[in-house]
Amino acid sequence: MTRSASTRAALLLAVLAALLVAQAATAAMEPGDFKEALARAKAEDKPLVIDFYTDW
Repeated sequence: MTRSASTRAALLLAVLAALLVAQAATAAMEPGDFKEALARAKAEDKPLVIDFYTDW
C-alpha cells in the first residue's frame, strides 16, 4: 500500500469510528410509560423505538 492509500485508509477508519461513537452517544434507552413516550416522541418529532423481549 502506498503512503497516500495508507493515509486514506487511516482517515476512513477514523471517520467511521467517530460516526459510531456519535451514534452510540445519541441512542439512549429510557424506560417508562408507552403513552408518555409516544407523546414525547410526537412533541419532539422523533420516531419511537420500542424494545422488548420475552423468554418463552
